[in-house]
Amino acid sequence: MEIKTGDFVVPGDFLATAEEFVPGEGAYEENGKIYSSCVGVVLVDTRTKHVSVFSRVPGPPLLKRGDVVIGQVEEVREQFASVLIEALRGREDREIPIPNYGMVHISQTRSGYVKDLSRQFKAGDIIRAKVLNVRRDIVQLTTAGEDLGVIVARCSRCRELLELDKTKLRCPHCGNIEFRKLASDYRKGTL
Repeated sequence: MEIKTGDFVVPGDFLATAEEFVPGEGAYEENGKIYSSCVGVVLVDTRTKHVSVFSRVPGPPLLKRGDVVIGQVEEVREQFASVLIEALRGREDREIPIPNYGMVHISQTRSGYVKDLSRQFKAGDIIRAKVLNVRRDIVQLTTAGEDLGVIVARCSRCRELLELDKTKLRCPHCGNIEFRKLASDYRKGTL
């Protein structure tokens, strides 16, 4: 079935192949196919080769490449950290974006080589990250950048908030020293 301008679609509806078109607003590419990311009406622009979906129903914000998000690290594995995205920076209502599950690969943690991801993040850390790519179920994130990284962290021993001590974090309660990939404004209250 060929989709044409004016067709009504819902999230996940097939729109076109990536060989023919480029996803525009309200659309995303996955495995060489373009799908709708919202409920709306299709616009096929044959001149620019874009296929878009325009929603008449306001919904949660959609993430796109370059967006900055705030999230909580849920799990740290050898090659990636999984993140529950909780807010989209720049939105006053702080509505949760869709999809809201992200991943920071070890190669996207910081500029330069990272040997041990568990020294960069811990479960429970609040991070600021930039969106690299949006897929149907998961958002690829990066924390490489001075203003990106951990903005709030707790001690892995006693769960007290960690305080910045030059380049490391110190627990004011138990004295534990920890390291993270910190944002330049760690614990300054800015999202």
